[in-house]
Amino acid sequence: MNRELLALLVHDLKNQLGVLEAELCQLSRRPEVEAAHRAHQHCAQLRQRLIAYLTLYAAPGQQLRPLVSDESPSDFLAALLRMDSRPDDSPLRLGPCAAAPAFWYFDPRLVMLALEAALHNAWRFARSDVVLDAGQIDRYLVFSVEDDGLGLDAADPGSLSSTGLGLELCAAVARAHSNQGRPGRVELKPRDPLQRHSGTRFEIWLP
Repeated sequence: MNRELLALLVHDLKNQLGVLEAELCQLSRRPEVEAAHRAHQHCAQLRQRLIAYLTLYAAPGQQLRPLVSDESPSDFLAALLRMDSRPDDSPLRLGPCAAAPAFWYFDPRLVMLALEAALHNAWRFARSDVVLDAGQIDRYLVFSVEDDGLGLDAADPGSLSSTGLGLELCAAVARAHSNQGRPGRVELKPRDPLQRHSGTRFEIWLP
């Protein structure tokens, strides 16, 4: 299996296992039928996801190649708001998507994994706001994740090293999408370049 792909899948499973661990920890302190049902659902979803990964990428030497389809970016982000690995009470809202194209060709499974990784990183640093958005810039579809944390200029070396893995995995997904010699890419920048500690903006550019 391609190393980039393997790292991407392991990172995704790590995020979901973290959510399940938190649910089980809370359940051990205060047993509730509803909480137990939610933890069981997440466990079943995690098992189904692992089976899907093994089915899709079990072939030896498999490269990270997107299976693109005609998708609505706005509908895609609306579905992402209901992601099963989202921690309870984590901030998340959908931006206006005013400049988003009606349709675009990309692999929704790979892009969802990348954006989930970006969201989990944003939740680590956000104070009260995380925003998902989409737009079209220079013949690229650009998905973005913004948080209102202290931003890149306030991050300590440990924080930067912990975000590097997720960023590289997102870059692998972006590079897998190419069109007429134009590869995809990711960018990490201040949410407001003119203001210190304004938060961080993650972007994935898909040609």
